[in-house]
Amino acid sequence: MNPQRAGVRVPPPNNSSEAIQRISLKNREYAYIEDANRGVVLVEIGPKVLTLEAHLTLVTKSRMIELGTGSWCVVRNPVVREEGKVSLDDFGQARIAVGDREVRVGPQVFPLYPGEELEGEITPEYVLGVYDALRLRALTAFMDERTPGGPRRREAGDEWLVRGPGRYVPSAAVMVVSTEKARVLKETEYCIVLNPVDRTTGKIQEGRRKVISGPDVFFLEPGEQLEGDVRRKHVLSEMQGLKLQALDDFSEPEEGGEPRLRKAGDTWIVRGPRTYVPNEKVVIQKEIVALSLGQGEGLYVRDLRSGKVSLVQGPCQFMPEAHQELHEKRLSPDAEALLGLAPPAQAPHLAAVEGKEGKAPPRPSASASDRVDRTRAIVLRIEDNTSVLINDFETNHARVEFGPAKVMLRPYEDVTVLDLSGGTPKRPRQLKVLMLRLGPDFATDLFEVATRDHARLRIKLSYKWQFDVEGDSEKDKAIFRVNDFIGYVCENLASRIRQVAAENDFETFHKNASVLIRRAIFGVDEAGKARKDRLFSENKLRIIDIDIKDIAPVDDKTALKLREAIDTNIQIQLDASKQEAQAAAELKRIRSEEEKQLADISSHRKSEAERQSLIELQNKNHQLATLSHAKVEAEAQLEKARVESEEALARAEAEARASRIRTEAELERERMMSEVTLERQKKLNDLEVDRQARLAAVEADQFRQRVEALGGGENFVKAVAAQAQAAVVGGLDKVVFLPSGSNLNLFDSMQGLLGPGGKNGVTGDKNTGTH
Repeated sequence: MNPQRAGVRVPPPNNSSEAIQRISLKNREYAYIEDANRGVVLVEIGPKVLTLEAHLTLVTKSRMIELGTGSWCVVRNPVVREEGKVSLDDFGQARIAVGDREVRVGPQVFPLYPGEELEGEITPEYVLGVYDALRLRALTAFMDERTPGGPRRREAGDEWLVRGPGRYVPSAAVMVVSTEKARVLKETEYCIVLNPVDRTTGKIQEGRRKVISGPDVFFLEPGEQLEGDVRRKHVLSEMQGLKLQALDDFSEPEEGGEPRLRKAGDTWIVRGPRTYVPNEKVVIQKEIVALSLGQGEGLYVRDLRSGKVSLVQGPCQFMPEAHQELHEKRLSPDAEALLGLAPPAQAPHLAAVEGKEGKAPPRPSASASDRVDRTRAIVLRIEDNTSVLINDFETNHARVEFGPAKVMLRPYEDVTVLDLSGGTPKRPRQLKVLMLRLGPDFATDLFEVATRDHARLRIKLSYKWQFDVEGDSEKDKAIFRVNDFIGYVCENLASRIRQVAAENDFETFHKNASVLIRRAIFGVDEAGKARKDRLFSENKLRIIDIDIKDIAPVDDKTALKLREAIDTNIQIQLDASKQEAQAAAELKRIRSEEEKQLADISSHRKSEAERQSLIELQNKNHQLATLSHAKVEAEAQLEKARVESEEALARAEAEARASRIRTEAELERERMMSEVTLERQKKLNDLEVDRQARLAAVEADQFRQRVEALGGGENFVKAVAAQAQAAVVGGLDKVVFLPSGSNLNLFDSMQGLLGPGGKNGVTGDKNTGTH
């Protein structure tokens, strides 16, 4: 900051008026005085009164910089201080360190010397909480004395964090980059830090990863960054798992406690129930959920090591291993369209089961197929009286499945789709069929024939057909031998009818069309009669009946003549039918009159019989009412007697139960009294035994003390006991031991020997057993 910004510039005095100027400086004021003789600017600090001579000029007068407690500022080009004092040059002007910066911290008051500038504004010191930190950057190389763990050298451009709690004022070699907030991880969270900083050396470990698991509070050091965002810990149930991959070699403990070596690139599965947090050398490829497969469900699974696809069938719970993945099975486009696995083609029509007249069922929408899970096993629901040809391209074998059945396709199997002719007349490739109907069914065809006299007729026939199946999968594959069996059969039979028509004239063929057509289709037997069916050995298709729907001339003139002849015949038949109807009506009228008379007679007779029956029923009802009243009274008396007897029985049972309860209570009381008496006697016996034991111990102790008092020790007692035992064995009734030189004294018992007034000695009585 320019010194002249800190105060008010004073205009120079008018030399013409006076040569001397007086200036008063208050407390905490300073002034710049220019000395014209030496060409320097001096600093004067108040409080004082200055008298300026002619060569001295007041440049500016300002308030001193005041720093309160908890505030600081940066001074650019600070003055040089030696032993705490401002260093002055030979002319008395303060020396400054040009280009340096100095941080001054309050509380203090100071002036700005000429050349010093205030960098920025006065700033309060940073007060850091527990979750606050400052990101600092070194402007020059210096030795940082504030680093926890000892001094550390900072190079220009280094960045680091200063954490709270505390108060912080940066030094002149440091610049505050930003204020950082701590990141708080909950119990259920973790995060991955990229390029972590080594806390001991302060260097960034480029390319490495570090996992921080909650609960924890941490700061991101300069150069560190999060991989993604804070993540939730993986809480795995019994049906959940994680597929992991090792980024580097490491070892981890297994469930048994033994370490397991993982090499870079290894993949494995971690299963629940557990809470899992990956380490820095592990990456989670995907989450896995065990799939519950019910009866009739399955999955296609590929082994990544061999590439082989297998089928896993339910009921079971399946979770793939690390070397397994779910495989999406693909069928032919037509088969997928028929099964609803893909959008159907625009043409020709598709049908899951071949229907009558080539009608196709509604096609599934594309939106429904988008949701199909192709890893699920494809299950064919074969309807009754239908069959499917399945090709296994792994074994190059085909098999036929008949309905009703549910068939699950193996990984390398596909379904044969038939292209059938459809419409009337039949046109090829109009219908795609997945399931072949076995019949009986109908196929309608329309075609033209020419008679011997060149009359052209249009014939519409309906064939009733069915397949001859034996239940043998190998033999029954023949029904799929002809792909378009409808077109093949219709074309074959139409050619036979054209041949018959060409051998007859119009009148003969039209008159005997039914017989001729049947003979052409079914053939004749040895007797010359038409057979009942025709078998196509190529695919075991049997034609069992035909229906001639229409035979019409193609030429208009021929059709008109035929129509006139038909109208005449119809009129003749109508007249004959009218006469027959009139005769039948007259006969019916006569018969109805006769039936009416007979009905009247029968009705009168019936009414008389019903009146007689009514009288009989009234008599029976009177008798039944009388019997019912008597029966009810008898039953009431019987019920009364039964209730009284049950009441007496219940009363007797109650008295018996009361007596039994009283008896049991008395027995229980006596038993408890006996137990109390026995317990009391047992305690008295225990007290007596304890008392006798204590008396015996006291007597033994008294005996020992007396023996010791007589001068004998343990050896003396043992010797006395041994001699007494020898004497008893020798047959002596009593034995007396006396010390040498003593007079002979006999005592009857040991108690007498050791009692008051006795001498040293021991006596034993064989008969009494006392020692």
